Amino acid sequence: MNNLSNMKSDQPFRVPEDYFENLSDRVQERIITEENPNKRLIQVLKPYFWMAASVVGILFIAKIVLINSVPSDYKIQQFSQTENTAVDTQSTSLDELNWFSDESSEATSDEIIEYLSDFDIDSESLLANL
Repeated sequence: MNNLSNMKSDQPFRVPEDYFENLSDRVQERIITEENPNKRLIQVLKPYFWMAASVVGILFIAKIVLINSVPSDYKIQQFSQTENTAVDTQSTSLDELNWFSDESSEATSDEIIEYLSDFDIDSESLLANL
């Protein structure tokens, strides 16, 4: 305790002159400027840009990892199966076209009469419209 009494009573720190006299004015100025911040659109959207960039980066990295992890022979096998399916579909449609082309292109009068009777088309009204 004796050491404390021997210390100087002077404060080592000083406050600038008129600091407390205009303190309230400075605080009010800061409050007003903080209430009406003039933020630019870029400052407002900056977090969203970072978020979008991080999502794009994650997707890009995931794509690279997935491309490198799939064996190349699997890709070739999958491609050949797709090609075979396409060729089978085309050959089936060609077979159907050939099946129809084998029939005669002209219909007999009996076939025409049967068609008209199946669909209840009156031949007299048909002839009247010609």
